[in-house]
Amino acid sequence: MKKFILIAFSIISLMCFSCEEILLEDDISKEEVVLVAPQNNEQFNSTSITFTWEPVQYAKKYRLQIAKPNFTSPTQIVLDTEITVTNQIVQLPVGSYEWRVQAISGNTTTAYQTRSIVVLSNQNFQDNTVVLSSPANNFNTNITAQNLSWESVIGATGYTFQVFNSNNVIITTQNITGTSTSFTFPEGSFTWRVRATNGNQNTLFSSNNIIVDVTAPNVPTLVAPSNATVTNDTSVNFQWSRTPIAGSIESDKIYIFKDAALTNLFSETQTSSPYSVTLPVGTYYWYVKSFDIAGNQSVKSNVYSLTIN
Repeated sequence: MKKFILIAFSIISLMCFSCEEILLEDDISKEEVVLVAPQNNEQFNSTSITFTWEPVQYAKKYRLQIAKPNFTSPTQIVLDTEITVTNQIVQLPVGSYEWRVQAISGNTTTAYQTRSIVVLSNQNFQDNTVVLSSPANNFNTNITAQNLSWESVIGATGYTFQVFNSNNVIITTQNITGTSTSFTFPEGSFTWRVRATNGNQNTLFSSNNIIVDVTAPNVPTLVAPSNATVTNDTSVNFQWSRTPIAGSIESDKIYIFKDAALTNLFSETQTSSPYSVTLPVGTYYWYVKSFDIAGNQSVKSNVYSLTIN
């Protein structure tokens, strides 16, 4: 009987917890997505359409759907995607479409807001937009050989690919028939860009930035407490120094161990100097390593010991 009561209580507690979670979620069901562009029944003479809407407070993502010719009697669902941003560029062949958006937050959603558009032709080819796929804008990497790709543009017979260095000097130009190319970057900051052509007209260039960093950060120098410090104070202020290297963003991690063999890890913290922490009585061994967001890391600093009595 006691076991039955305990199980029942646990089930009720879980149910209450789940209800509480739902209640704590932001209910956006009464909110409305405000569509910005294209306007209803707008007509286009290019196939790159930029769909935009206003953000909804507390929305975690948005669902964008496009149907041909409409959602009432669709012959094709051209797009059904969930994204966290409030705009999307889509290539649409000549035809009539409906597009709609709803906002999503946890278990609640708004109603869809719907508009119609018509793509009449692609005669204004120059108005199309090349959507760069990979790597993403402001990508940091320690791998010099990169595969760069972009989405195809309807009617394009080829693409122009260029790379600029940080002095805005072109270091390569390639004419490509496909939607990707490989390029080996030297170390540094670069802009890569692509435009489409149909033989007679060119789109504007679309560009992304990339930082190629193959240099490890400098090794940190431990400053305080000095090696083999013995103290009665359990509040410890760790300090170190490091000369930063230009390139990708760098950070430090302090490792504190409870044994000289460095196998019993007490804590590992990404932080900057100085770093204050309260430690129990005992002997500790600590060092610092540096990392950058390109994926490089320094060798570890010297290892210092600290005893708290």
